[in-house]
Amino acid sequence: MTTTLNGWDVEAMTQAITMVKEQPEAGLLTWRGRSIWDGGFGLDVHTREIEQLGEVMDRHFTLRSDHPPELLGKNTGPTAIETVLAALGGCMTGAFAAQATARGVRIDRLTVDLECTIDLNGFFGIQPIRPGLRDVTLSYRVASDADEETLQEILDAARSLSPVFDTLTKPVAVAATLQKES
Repeated sequence: MTTTLNGWDVEAMTQAITMVKEQPEAGLLTWRGRSIWDGGFGLDVHTREIEQLGEVMDRHFTLRSDHPPELLGKNTGPTAIETVLAALGGCMTGAFAAQATARGVRIDRLTVDLECTIDLNGFFGIQPIRPGLRDVTLSYRVASDADEETLQEILDAARSLSPVFDTLTKPVAVAATLQKES
């Protein structure tokens, strides 16, 4: 009989962790996607694949991106900033639930509210300031039998182990290359 906790198959989670411990290269994953612009702030980002140990997991999702009319868009999808917040929220919520599961802690309900600020003075090049996110906050509301100290330990683990949190809080090398097409 399969034991599940917080929506996870506990045995499958244990097997995945054991595989990466015994074969560290199994922990290296490569994600691939493509962004196709169609005017203004409008574009579609297509997920393509995840590669692990030479095996490819096909992915076929499209994420629409745009801005509201008040910010020069057509409102056909969330902004890139909203998508970054969604990625952070998704990763941190999932990391929290995974860390709770790994510790045998049942979560009955988990909600994370996110907020950030950007300054268009930086984006438009009006002032020499960062155009990126600042003042990012995540507010957790958790229903669980676990005590607050245990839940805080789980949050601390999620913060230190979330790939998206890590990417947003520490420098990461990003290369941008150009190929002119005719």
